[in-house]
Amino acid sequence: METKTITRKELYELVWTTPLTQLAKQYNISDNCLRKICIKHEIPLPRVGHWSKVKYGKKVTKTPLKKKEKKLDDINLSERKEKNDKKAHFNSKYSALKNEIVNDPSLPLSVPSKMYKPDILVQKAKSDLATSNFQPNHQYQDIIHTTKGNLNIEVSKKMVPRALRFMNALIKLLRKRGHDIEIDGYSTYAIVLDEKINIRCREKSKRVLVKKERWTNYEYHASDILMLKMEADYFLRKDWADNKNELLEEQLAKILTKLELTAKQLKKERIEREEWHKKFQEEQKIKQELQDRKDKELQSLKSLFKDMKRHEMTVRLRSYVQEFKNHKESNGELTEDLLLWLEWANEKIEWFDPMIEREVPLLEDVERNSLVETETKRSSLFYP
Repeated sequence: METKTITRKELYELVWTTPLTQLAKQYNISDNCLRKICIKHEIPLPRVGHWSKVKYGKKVTKTPLKKKEKKLDDINLSERKEKNDKKAHFNSKYSALKNEIVNDPSLPLSVPSKMYKPDILVQKAKSDLATSNFQPNHQYQDIIHTTKGNLNIEVSKKMVPRALRFMNALIKLLRKRGHDIEIDGYSTYAIVLDEKINIRCREKSKRVLVKKERWTNYEYHASDILMLKMEADYFLRKDWADNKNELLEEQLAKILTKLELTAKQLKKERIEREEWHKKFQEEQKIKQELQDRKDKELQSLKSLFKDMKRHEMTVRLRSYVQEFKNHKESNGELTEDLLLWLEWANEKIEWFDPMIEREVPLLEDVERNSLVETETKRSSLFYP
């Protein structure tokens, strides 16, 4: 990936010799963003049907480039050099999005030296830092931070104005781009494409060795280096800080680009997790339904065996009762008490019979199959 600086005249020649879609691929930028750049620099574009006429050799009219009184900055585009390299592909997405952001004239990508109409969150953070009774501990000598319910800012007192200006600019940039900021307890989140990304503004600390009479210790002091930390998850983390080439305030385009790419990745991973979970739930449901059917089938089979056993027992009971009656009759011993018992026995047999199942009030809570032996004891020598 190589950044190329071209003039207004050069871009004019490019858009009249190559279709915007091809130029967009070449310079890792959307054709819509490229069109906006041309509009910003008052560069005329070919009309609809222009390239079809060129293809079939028909005559076309080229709109001349008018002179512009107000001088604009040179146009920076990142030209694609590698096509098949995976890293180059990621960088191309980053460069394309960054170019789109940088060349969008509606986005406030600079941090004013003075705050104008500060966001309500910035106003609250300013008041919180000014009135906080927080006392720096023995390790962090000159660092203060906001309290719960405010923007997460952790800087030295002299760095507070700069940190507030930066956060104010970042919030306005995010909202202009259609995103938002959310405070949850001690945490601050950038809400990008409906994804929550933890961010915090802090001043980088420097560790200083402190020697005592009997021991040594470390203290952490402010370094005058302002930084923004992004923590989406364990792997998606990024820091931006002042460096020898640019201040943090000059990195808003980089920050917004990374936040949006991170949000897209988070969304992609979340959708994949949701799809996996949905598929897993469906598979578990199918397994459970199959298991339920198996359990029901087995239960029905066991019930069938028990009904058969009850039927066999019913036949034997009827035979026994009848033989008992015949025996008593033949011996002239069929008394009224025995007749009542025979009536009672036949009632219970009809209650137990799986083909009748007569209702008996005193047995209404008894499970008939519970009277059937469900386990056969096995002998070590033979099966009974």
